[in-house]
Amino acid sequence: MNDQYIIPLFVAGSLLLTLFTFFLIAYLLVQKNKQNAYQVEKHKMIFDHEKNILKAKIEEQENTMDQISKELHDNIKSVLGFAQMTMYNIAALATNAEQADLIDKTNGIIGDVIENLHNISHSLNSNFIRNIGLIDSIEKELAHVRLSKKMNCSIEVIGDPIALNPETEIHIFRIAQEVIQNCVKHANATTLNFTLEYTAARFVMKISDNGNGFDKNKIFAMKGLGFLNMFQRARYVGGTFEVDSTPAEGSTHTLTLNLEGNGTNNKSSDSR
Repeated sequence: MNDQYIIPLFVAGSLLLTLFTFFLIAYLLVQKNKQNAYQVEKHKMIFDHEKNILKAKIEEQENTMDQISKELHDNIKSVLGFAQMTMYNIAALATNAEQADLIDKTNGIIGDVIENLHNISHSLNSNFIRNIGLIDSIEKELAHVRLSKKMNCSIEVIGDPIALNPETEIHIFRIAQEVIQNCVKHANATTLNFTLEYTAARFVMKISDNGNGFDKNKIFAMKGLGFLNMFQRARYVGGTFEVDSTPAEGSTHTLTLNLEGNGTNNKSSDSR
């Protein structure tokens, strides 16, 4: 073949090979982007589905607690109030000091039960928590523990409190409530300390006690759903929940919530 034909054919072949390579790479990139987009969409659908299931579960828990709160306030508390009034009437019929003293002590016990029901009713009611805010809700819970369990409780607020989304504050309070209940029931602690730290970028709630402690590696092997609920609520509000505990050395529970870009903060103000 004449050289004058070889060079153009070589150039044409090179161009065709280059174009083929270019289109092949472009095709593979397009397919890769489609595959990545599909995986992202798939993960998003899975995440949204799991979040919807979690939301439904948490809403069911809140509705149940609201119903219990109403039952305690409207029915049981009323019945105990009637019983207390009856005891006052019986006291008027007491024939000796011993009877009067016994009736008075019984009235005191009923009064304590009514007061405890009042506190429990409020702590279970999500609307009450929304109205008074996170800090006051925790302070009321600690005041009840301090009085009824004779435990040394404290709360320290660092930084300027930021009013979070009311629903977020409810979930934070429920986590705090679960930690308090675990401490009261199982830890045999004498001190319970809260630290709430507010910055523009994040919110941190740290809860420490001097109780029995436990093996943190066996959290999910423990009976009950308390820890699972705390982790789920933290995840639902876009936060992280960590537990640090050692047998005989107390426990520390830490909830961290990033406030930038997750829609949790409503406005900057004192939540109290």
